[in-house]
Amino acid sequence: MANPQESLKPVPVRRRSAARLAVVQVAYQQQMSGESLVDFLPIFLNHYVEDIVKAFRVKDVDHTHLNALAAGIEANAESLDKAVSACLSADWSLDRLTVIDRAILHAGTFELKEMPHLPARAVVSEYAAIADVCGSDVGFINAVLDRVARQARSVEMDRERANV
Repeated sequence: MANPQESLKPVPVRRRSAARLAVVQVAYQQQMSGESLVDFLPIFLNHYVEDIVKAFRVKDVDHTHLNALAAGIEANAESLDKAVSACLSADWSLDRLTVIDRAILHAGTFELKEMPHLPARAVVSEYAAIADVCGSDVGFINAVLDRVARQARSVEMDRERANV
């Protein structure tokens, strides 16, 4: 039987994954309450970060990534909405998205547009996994973020398609 530790992602990747899940949860709360995402973040971390780090088996979340995501999502909400909206099919609108789908798509879109050092496929895959954990339609989230990636990172995505 294989050692379960061997199948785990490296700790820095898991720490970033934990930060992604945390920011989606905070963005959800922000949309539900109307509070500032950045202002609510310390409260969230104080009460819930322990559960997240336990689930990802890390000592702590990647706070640098978490803070960058939280600040970026809050500062760019309007442009993120436009980018997501442009990648929805003709019969969908932002108003039809659930609050959690919108939070996931905002976070994924921000990473794809503003963090080019992270591989697009990895970003799409991570947020699809978060969608699954949150009970969202994984195929829908994956398709929208794939369209965002093709628009934001056409060279990277074209190069990847050529290598397949």
